[in-house]
Amino acid sequence: MKQYQLGVIGAGNMGMAIARGMVAAGTPASSILLFNRSPEKRAARAAEGFAVTEDYISLYTACDTVLLAVKPQNFDEVLGQLAPVAANCRPLVLSVAAGVTFAKMQAALGADCPVIRIMPNTPLMLGEGATELVKNAAATDEQLARVRALFDTLGVTVVFDAEEKLNDVIPFAGSAPAYIYAFADAMVRSAEQVGIDREDALKLFCQTLIGSAKMMLRGDQTPAELVQAVCSPGGTTLEAMKVLRERGLDDMLDEANRQCIRRAYELGQ
Repeated sequence: MKQYQLGVIGAGNMGMAIARGMVAAGTPASSILLFNRSPEKRAARAAEGFAVTEDYISLYTACDTVLLAVKPQNFDEVLGQLAPVAANCRPLVLSVAAGVTFAKMQAALGADCPVIRIMPNTPLMLGEGATELVKNAAATDEQLARVRALFDTLGVTVVFDAEEKLNDVIPFAGSAPAYIYAFADAMVRSAEQVGIDREDALKLFCQTLIGSAKMMLRGDQTPAELVQAVCSPGGTTLEAMKVLRERGLDDMLDEANRQCIRRAYELGQ
């Protein structure tokens, strides 16, 4: 047993959401060691009861599990710094970086280093995340089960057998919040054009999102069937849906998703 149960390299929004999720699940904050380059943020994390450090190399050697929550473009620097100590240290490594493959991490940390790649989305910060997991050959089923149990407390979790599925699923969970926020922004601005208060419009639209999601999660009707249920013949919604179809909503989303996936593969090269 190492000195700390979890170390977080890159204790920003997502890293902190996961660390706080562990605390909510019963892990003492003092057993979680955090690295952030900002002295101000380290001080803020320490005030919450977390252990903090300005040296992520010593963090790597002091923790049973290490969460790599740095941006993909910073991964080469971090892996290069960790490589010398990784030869004699094998924590369970969790990575939230889109597109950064097992092959790249294992080249620096060792083929026998257990790694679980995680694809969360930002609602995880509210305990309403959608997270996908996949493990490498060195990680055990028990380790995967333990990580899944954590993320199950932060929303819903899906486990994949193939690493490439983490790239393929990004548009549908990881990036999807941005789609929804953009749609909400457009709806609110449209509401303002007809004299509806922005705050009222956003409140109504958000509740509609919540209710619509619950309708879909019941599973007794497909999304297409639910659309038809709202579209009364000759009614208002049918006219709106005609515009969305004529403007090519399906094709637009499909192209956006493909570009999102393409970029994920580029980041892994």
